[in-house]
Amino acid sequence: MSRNFSRINFHTETVERFKKYAAENDVNYTETLEAMLDFFEKNYISPFRPFPLTNYRLLHIFNKRMDALEVLLRKMEKDSLEPTLKILLNLIKIADPRNKHLYREKKAYEEDDTHPDFYR
Repeated sequence: MSRNFSRINFHTETVERFKKYAAENDVNYTETLEAMLDFFEKNYISPFRPFPLTNYRLLHIFNKRMDALEVLLRKMEKDSLEPTLKILLNLIKIADPRNKHLYREKKAYEEDDTHPDFYR
């Protein structure tokens, strides 16, 4: 299928820039121009209207992502790290020989003063 071609007049400097751009991307002139037009149309961008606060937009998006990451880390800390830390600290406390008396079950005779070792 053959395509029809048409001519448009451009300034010489613009033609040279366009040829250089097409050569850098290793595509023919028609594909280059179609890709440029598609880019502007698909992204709703106009080269004649300035992009207001582009850096601000990027910063805003970045800050939103950082806030989401902070929320995720706080939730992870609250839901998994703190309980795990408490369990580990309790295990260490129980395993410490100096704390054996805290977790030893009392015998029935230790509840009152009838045991011979009570007054030691």
